[in-house]
Amino acid sequence: MKKEFPNQHLGTGCHQNSGRQSEGCMHCSVRNLFLLSALSDGELHILNRERTSINLKAGDPLYHVGTAPQGLLCLSAGKIKLEKDNLNGGKQIISLYKPSEFIGFTDLLGQTLYTSSAIALENSTVCFIPKLHFNQVLQSNQMLALRVIEYLAAEISKIVERSSGLTQKHMRARLADAILYTYERYNHPNNNEIQVALKRSDLAALSNMTTANAIRTLSEFIKDKHIEVQGRKIKILDFTALRKISQLG
Repeated sequence: MKKEFPNQHLGTGCHQNSGRQSEGCMHCSVRNLFLLSALSDGELHILNRERTSINLKAGDPLYHVGTAPQGLLCLSAGKIKLEKDNLNGGKQIISLYKPSEFIGFTDLLGQTLYTSSAIALENSTVCFIPKLHFNQVLQSNQMLALRVIEYLAAEISKIVERSSGLTQKHMRARLADAILYTYERYNHPNNNEIQVALKRSDLAALSNMTTANAIRTLSEFIKDKHIEVQGRKIKILDFTALRKISQLG
C-alpha cells in the first residue's frame, strides 16, 4: 500500500527521511513535555512505527489550508508560522511555532480539514507520526486523553486572545502586540533580539494590517527608540513602552 504523507503538496524543497534515520520517540525531548510524558515505552514504540522526518527550506509549506491531516506533526528544529487569508485578500499569521511543539493539532483532533497553512520561516525539520498510531495510543491511555483536552483548551484560549486584540486594537497596539508575541516565541536568553528574520509582510500579517502600515508604524517605533532594526532582525529597547502601547489598545 502506498503511504500518504502530510506534505504531499510540497514543492521540491521538501525532503523526507525514514524514521529509522532520525532520532526515535524513545529519546525525543518531546517525551518530557506535559502532553506525552504519560506514555509508556511500549506506547512510544507504537508512535515510532512508520515515523518520518520532513525537511523544509525557508518558505516551504508543510501543509495547505483545506487539506486533510494525515498524522501528528511535531516541530523538531526550526520555526514555522500558521497563516490564512484575511477578508482583505492579505495574509494573517495565527500562530508561531518553535521546536517541541505540535502543529495543526486542533485540526487533527477535531477531524477537520486544515483551517490554515503551515509555512517554514527558516530551514526546519518536522516529525510526522501517522494518525492511526497516535489514535491507537490516545484511545488506550486515559491520562493522555485528559492532557490532550487540557492542551486543546489552552491552545484555543491563546488563539482567541490574539484574535481579539487584532480586531479591537489600533495599529500601534497591534504592532506592539506582534513584536512582544514574536519575542515571547523566539527570544534570546542573553539579549533582547528576536531570534527570527521576519519580513515586513510577516509583521503586517501578525498585526492584521497592510505592509505599508506596518512599515510606517515600525518606523515610528524606531524613531521613539522602542526598538532597533537591522535588516530583518528586531531588538527590543523598551519593553515597558511596548507593553503600555499594547495595554492602551
